[in-house]
Amino acid sequence: MRIDVVIELIIPDNTAFTVLTALRHLGYAELQAVDRAEHIILTTDENAQPSELVAHLAQAEVVFNPNKHRLSYSVENGATSTEPAELEALVSDKDEDNSRLVRLLTTTFGVSGVRDIERAVGWRLRDTHGPASRERLEWACRELLANRISQRYDIRPRPHAASVRETAAAPTKGGR
Repeated sequence: MRIDVVIELIIPDNTAFTVLTALRHLGYAELQAVDRAEHIILTTDENAQPSELVAHLAQAEVVFNPNKHRLSYSVENGATSTEPAELEALVSDKDEDNSRLVRLLTTTFGVSGVRDIERAVGWRLRDTHGPASRERLEWACRELLANRISQRYDIRPRPHAASVRETAAAPTKGGR
């Protein structure tokens, strides 16, 4: 099973503002807003319970700080929606090794059932006509958002994610 955990800032995002300004200077004059989110895509055991796993992940301060982040998740099931969705560009490093993060989360923070992790940055652009088109997102990735030598990108419909509210759920291991 794959779980896409989305971590978004609830405080002003200076990086997104810088990208907004840069893309406007590169010729995207209609651009109105840029949103950025970190995606942690977990490959898990088939018997893993997504809500429990994400609740444990929400306690792992190495990836999530409730004072400045909002957390949501979706379970990738291969189904496609027939309704038009907002598109996002998912940019990831080609040669990233997340084995140390998997080990840290599964041992120190007790996030059991995780077999692999992929990390990416999700970019959503909105202009005067609404969410940016696939062509606009591809242009933005080629021009600024992705380094073609060390990164790859995928334009995809933004998943419908369930929000996770910070609770005093399971305490983390290691006395945290």
